[in-house]
Amino acid sequence: MTKTDVPARSERRGATNSVSRLLTVVIRSGRLTFLVTWAALSIASIAWAGSTPLGASPDEPAHIIKAAAVVRGEFIGELTSSPAITKVQVPIGLAQASSWPCYAFNAATGADCIGRVDSGLTLKSAQTSAGLYNPIYYAIVGLPSLVIPDTQTSVLAMRFLSGILSSLFLAFAFTGLLRLVRPAIAGAAFFTALTPMVLFLSGAVNPNSLEIATGAALTVGLLYLVLGAQGLRRSTVLGFVAASGFLMANARGLSPLWMAVIGIAVLVFSPWSRIRALLANRGVLVALTVMVGGVIFAGVWLLRTGTLSAMGVFPGAGKTSLVRGFYEMLVNRSIDPGIVGIFGWLDTPAPAFVYLVWSALFAALLAGVFALARGRALAGFLVALAALVFVPPVVQALSVERSGFIWQGRYTLVAFVFVTLFAAVAIGRSHFVTERAPAAVGGFVIVVAVAVFIGQVYSLTTAINRYSGTAASSIVGFLHNPTWAPPGGSLPWIALLALGMVVVISLWHAAQKLPEPTFETGEPVIDRV
Repeated sequence: MTKTDVPARSERRGATNSVSRLLTVVIRSGRLTFLVTWAALSIASIAWAGSTPLGASPDEPAHIIKAAAVVRGEFIGELTSSPAITKVQVPIGLAQASSWPCYAFNAATGADCIGRVDSGLTLKSAQTSAGLYNPIYYAIVGLPSLVIPDTQTSVLAMRFLSGILSSLFLAFAFTGLLRLVRPAIAGAAFFTALTPMVLFLSGAVNPNSLEIATGAALTVGLLYLVLGAQGLRRSTVLGFVAASGFLMANARGLSPLWMAVIGIAVLVFSPWSRIRALLANRGVLVALTVMVGGVIFAGVWLLRTGTLSAMGVFPGAGKTSLVRGFYEMLVNRSIDPGIVGIFGWLDTPAPAFVYLVWSALFAALLAGVFALARGRALAGFLVALAALVFVPPVVQALSVERSGFIWQGRYTLVAFVFVTLFAAVAIGRSHFVTERAPAAVGGFVIVVAVAVFIGQVYSLTTAINRYSGTAASSIVGFLHNPTWAPPGGSLPWIALLALGMVVVISLWHAAQKLPEPTFETGEPVIDRV
C-alpha cells in the first residue's frame, strides 16, 4: 500500500460516514423522511414520464385530450353517437394525440413511426373516450397545457405533474408505515406495493396512478389513527386522510368501492372503543366530512353521466354470460401480470426476473400474515384480501354481457397495494415480531433492496428498448443506433430512475436504526412532523 492510498481510503470512509449520518438525521425526522421520499419518488416517476413515447401508456391520448379540455372549462364536451365518446376543443397538437400510438399492440414497431407533431395553443376539435370521467384529476394535470405551446413539452409537463402528485401520497404511505411497524417489514411491504407498473402509471397521464397512490395513503393514514401510532403529528395524518379520501373517491369510477373496502377492513382491524374515541375528535370528524363530500361528489357525477355503463365494447360482448364472466376472471385472470408490469399498450411485458421478484415478495408477505397474524389484525387483512380476489370477478361479471372483458391488471393495482400494506401491519402487530427481532434483518434488507433496484431499472430499460426499434438485437439495443430515443437520450432517464430508487432504498436501510414504533400507551421517541 502506497502512502497516497491511506488518505484516499480515509476520505472515502469519511464520505461514507457523512452520508450515513445524513441519512440518520433524515430518517429520524418524519418531515424530512417525507420530503426526501417525495422528491425521490417524483424523480423515479419523472424518469418513466420522460422515457415513454407520446401516448405510450394505456388510453393516454384520451386522458391527455380530456385534461386539456377540462382546464378550459369543458368538463364533458359534446356527446356523440359513439358510446362514451365526446367532442371537445383542445390545442392543435394535443388534438392529434389519438394518432400517436402507431406502435400500439405491436412490439416490433418502434416509436419513430409517430412522425411530425404540431404545436401551438390554437384550439381544434378532438374526440376522447374519457369525456364522461370525473374531472378532478384532469383539472390538476391539465394545467400545463394552458401555457405551454410546444406539444411534447406540454405532455411531459402534464406527466411530471401527475407523477409528483402521486409521489406525494406514496411518500406519506412510506413515512407513516415506518412509524407503524418495524422498518424491515414496512420497507419490504412498501417496495412490494411499489411495482414497476405503479411507477410507469405515475409517469403517465392516467387517473389510475392517483387512485393507487391515494389508496396507499388512505390505508396507512386510517391504520395510523385507529392503532394510535405516534411519531407524526395527528393534524398531518388527518390532512392526508382527508385529501387522499377526497381525491381517491374522484379518481376513477370504482374508486368509492375500493374506499369502502379499505374502510371496512380498518373497522374490523380496530376495537370499537377506539373507533368511538376517534369519532369524538373534532379533527377526525372534519376529515371524515371531507371524505364524505368527495364520495358524494363522485356519486353524483357517476349518476348524472352514467360513466360506469358507458365503457364501450370489447371482446366477449354479447357472447359471455354473467356466470362465465365470473368464472373466467376468478380462475384464469385473477393473477394478472399487469399488476407487476405490462407497459405500453399491453404489448411490453416486464422481464421474467421482475415477475419472479414481486411474486416472491408478495408470497412472503402472505406467508407471514397467515403464520403470525391473529385476531382483528388477521380478520382485517382477510377482508382486504377477499376484495382483491373477488371484486374484479364480480364487477366484470356484471358488465361482461354488455361490454365484454374490459378488466386489466392495472385496475386491480389499488387493491394489491392496500392488501400489501394491510399485510405489513398485520404481521407487525403479532407478538412474535414485537417481542423478538429477526437475527438476519440486515441481510434480508440488502437482498430485497438489491432485487427491487435491479427489477425497477431492468423494467425501464426493457420499455425503452422496446420503442427504440432495436429490441430484436439485444436487451440494450437502444444503445446502438436506435430509430427512436427519448429527449436527451436513454441513459439520463435510466440514471434518474436509479437515483430515485437508491435514495428511497437508502432511507429504508437507515430506518433499521429507528427505535421501536410507539403508540398512545407509550411515549413517542421519534421526531414529530
